[in-house]
Amino acid sequence: MAEVLGPLFFECTWDDLTFYKMEGRYFVRKKSRLTREKVLHHPAFAKTRFYANRLAVASKIAAAIYSDLPLHWRQFWMYRDFTGEAINRLNQEATPQEAYDYLWKTYVEYWVLYQQATGIPLQTGRKQQPVKRPKDYKTRIRHRNSNPKCCRYRRLIGRNHWKSSYDNTAELLEKERKRLAREKKRQWLEDQHRKGRYKAREERWRKMQAKLLELPPEIRLILQSA
Repeated sequence: MAEVLGPLFFECTWDDLTFYKMEGRYFVRKKSRLTREKVLHHPAFAKTRFYANRLAVASKIAAAIYSDLPLHWRQFWMYRDFTGEAINRLNQEATPQEAYDYLWKTYVEYWVLYQQATGIPLQTGRKQQPVKRPKDYKTRIRHRNSNPKCCRYRRLIGRNHWKSSYDNTAELLEKERKRLAREKKRQWLEDQHRKGRYKAREERWRKMQAKLLELPPEIRLILQSA
C-alpha cells in the first residue's frame, strides 16, 4: 500500500493496481486475487466458512426467540444480544436445539407464564411489513438527476448537499405567506364591495328625499298619508 500524492487521483482498478480513498487520503495497492470460488472451496478459508455457518445458525435462533417476545417489549439490541448468546452456546458444543431451549427458557418462558396467569393475550410474531416493488435503474437515475429535492441532485449541482432531501421548510413557509396574503386581499375586496353597496344605497335614498322635497305640499301630504 502506498499513498498517492497527486496531482491526479483515482478510485478504480487499473490492470494490477487498485486506487482507493480512505479517511480523506488516496492510496494504491496491488489488486486482490481473492474470488468467491476461492472463499467457498479453498482449504485456507475453512475456518471462515465454519464460523460463517455458525453465525447463520445463531441468527436464525435469535430471530425465532425475538419473534416470540411481545411486540411492546422488543428492542433491536435484544436481537443482537440473542445472536451473541447463541454463538456462545454453540461454541460450548451445544446443539442448535439446546441453544434455542436455553434462550427460550431465559427470555420467553416468563411471558408464557404471565399470559397463563393473567389471561391477557400477548401480541407476538413477525410484524407484517408492506412489500414495496424496488425502483428500476432508469427510474433511480432519472430521480437522482432531475429531482431538486434529491440529495444526489444537490451534490451534483454543488449546493446544500448537506440538507435533507425533504427539507422544504422554507418552501412551505413561502406558500403559507402567499396564502395569507391572498386571503387578506380577498377579505379587503369583500369589504370594499360591501361599503360600495351601502354607499350606493345611501345615495339613492338621498336622491329620493330630494325628489320628495321638490314635490308640492299637497302631494307630499297624500304620499305620507298613504
